[in-house]
Amino acid sequence: MASTGERPMLRPRALPAGSRIGVCAPSGPVNAEVLARCLEFWHSAGYEVRCAEHLKGRDGYLSAEDDVRRTDFEALLEDPEVHGIVFARGGFGIARWLRDFDFERIRRARKLLIGYSDATVLLNQAALRTGVPNIHGPMLERDDLEADAFSRLVSLVRGEAEGLAPLVGKRGSGGSARGRLVGGNLAVLVSAIGTPFDVDTHGKVLFLEETGVQPYALDRLMIQMRDAGKLDGVAGVALGQFVNCESERYPDVSACDAVCRVLRDCVDGPIVLDLPFGHVADHLALGIGIEVELDGGQGSLAHLESVVESHREEAP
Repeated sequence: MASTGERPMLRPRALPAGSRIGVCAPSGPVNAEVLARCLEFWHSAGYEVRCAEHLKGRDGYLSAEDDVRRTDFEALLEDPEVHGIVFARGGFGIARWLRDFDFERIRRARKLLIGYSDATVLLNQAALRTGVPNIHGPMLERDDLEADAFSRLVSLVRGEAEGLAPLVGKRGSGGSARGRLVGGNLAVLVSAIGTPFDVDTHGKVLFLEETGVQPYALDRLMIQMRDAGKLDGVAGVALGQFVNCESERYPDVSACDAVCRVLRDCVDGPIVLDLPFGHVADHLALGIGIEVELDGGQGSLAHLESVVESHREEAP
């Protein structure tokens, strides 16, 4: 159960060309060479970039000490010349400082946040606690991002119709359902169960992805989701990519099979498989906290509203 009630929606402002993107590393350390090549994606799309002070730091498997990483993120939220924030990479680390973070900063700043993986809980809490949607999308940790994936991300942050094109995967179970989209990395979602940052999934369309977790361990994570009530009353489930999750020892059970064994016993709504999001080069961006439609018959996930508010409109 989530720790606080949900807030009325307050869309972040769109990021037209010429906007300044802030970049920070709230989790693991970045590869400076890969970072430079990925920043060029944003430069080439017409954006300016402002890097957090400790973006290229390293403290073991973290980019810096906990308070430093949090402060870097907060500084970008407060900077009036920064219009949106992209997380550089995942790994681990946000959970170490999240209890010391004031979520009201996000509603006051009303800036678009972009990330995934370790950022899963932060993004979901931002959307549900503050009412400010954000984007589960490519960060700056890989330079093999496909052109179509980056093009979709840019369209989504600009509020263009192209960014709302449905994602198409494989049919799992029939029917269709609508609801606010929540979810992300399975292991990170499970790690939040029993904490103040547990994600409320009831009545929502839940989306899941994972990397580097074998089928038996995915089964264990899904059973914990089930027994914690996270699958009770979900409107539907959208499955993305399970990267490097297959087992040489048990090749007869795929990662998707392991997840679906649990889902099909306790989810009444539609299930869609193999959607193009997650730890892959064709990671298509999604809006967390917005209304979507999941169609099990068509194998699709469609946005029903924009993540961002036009920069020409006034805040509500």
